[in-house]
Amino acid sequence: MFIRILFGFLFVLGVSGCVTTQNRASQQDQVQTRVVELEKKLEEKDAEIVDLQYAVKDLSSRVDASKAPAVAEPSVPVAEPAVAAKGANNIIRVVAAPEQIQAALKAAGFYNGKVDGKIGAGTRAAVIQFQRFQGLDADGVIGRKTWDILKTYLK
Repeated sequence: MFIRILFGFLFVLGVSGCVTTQNRASQQDQVQTRVVELEKKLEEKDAEIVDLQYAVKDLSSRVDASKAPAVAEPSVPVAEPAVAAKGANNIIRVVAAPEQIQAALKAAGFYNGKVDGKIGAGTRAAVIQFQRFQGLDADGVIGRKTWDILKTYLK
């Protein structure tokens, strides 16, 4: 009788130990998944910082150029900063006019609407499709990587 009780106790102890180990493994998996998600967000934020640094550098050069003596007008129109683009709804994180983005998307075959400079649902959908096609993070935001590829269609 004592041996049965001892084996029963050892069995219960063994099973409960396995459950604890499984819970710990599950918690470790959840923590690892969260770490991966946070690392991805960190990479996105780093890319945003780089994009903002480029925008600041561009704006600084424009301010410096406005203080310089007058020179001949450039033959290619300079895009307005993304923050000044009305209707862009913060999807443009590079120095590019909405018209340029729409024209490039149209030339790439992803946008069928009018090139009117208004960033609407059609433009956003085209950006996401373009990003997916290019293997980029399809977040619908025109960042440095997206624009570097997209602007090649303007030529």
